[in-house]
Amino acid sequence: MILYFSGTGNSKYIAKKLANIIKDEVVDLFSFIKENKEARFISEKPYVVVCPTYGWRMPRFLSDFLKTVKFAGSGNLYVIMNCGSSIGSAEKYLLRDLRETTLDFKGLYGIIMPENYIMLFNLDSDEKNAQILKEAEDKISYAAGVISEGKSFKENRSSVLDDFLSGFLNDVFFKFIVKDKKFYYTKECNKCGICAKVCVLNNIEYRDGYPKWRGNCTHCAACIANCPMKAIEYGSRTVGKKRYLLK
Repeated sequence: MILYFSGTGNSKYIAKKLANIIKDEVVDLFSFIKENKEARFISEKPYVVVCPTYGWRMPRFLSDFLKTVKFAGSGNLYVIMNCGSSIGSAEKYLLRDLRETTLDFKGLYGIIMPENYIMLFNLDSDEKNAQILKEAEDKISYAAGVISEGKSFKENRSSVLDDFLSGFLNDVFFKFIVKDKKFYYTKECNKCGICAKVCVLNNIEYRDGYPKWRGNCTHCAACIANCPMKAIEYGSRTVGKKRYLLK
């Protein structure tokens, strides 16, 4: 069973491609997390969690959620994380955070996908994104082979830099950068409510018909990417930038 969370489509893309190869079912974790629903899964095939990388680690809210899930059937767990450049020492923290699942951890595999974090970076060209997706296809096929054969992903050997990124810098990242105070709507906002619907942490509420961010943001970029009017900005960093949404 493939379980995924996706903010702008990269993880969903990987999960769907993987499912087509290994002929397995796919479960979107979005509603479980957003609605705080009890999650009980039964699968005879290994569990595969597909998710983005936030600050060189699994998203904190996702690792917290997985600790509450009741898994039955297969006792094996694979994790695939997509990133713009590196997953750092994410595996070290996964081993710590997922101990409570009682599943046998079969390894973490990182796949580079198109950049989507427009609150901090510029997006790549369509041509480069197409090349990145093409290369990702081979990575997905490799991961599918490992999972189908019941093998483990190779252990990720982390460097001092990786430890710094996933450790100290991750803490700094979430303490000082992952904030929602710079989000705002423009006059193009048509009050459609999509931004609130796609916010996994219920961090957007509507006041007087317009969105308001409530201070519990994880910078998944779902709101800014899914706005049909491109009416959401993040300070001056996103003004004039194209949005990234992989469908």
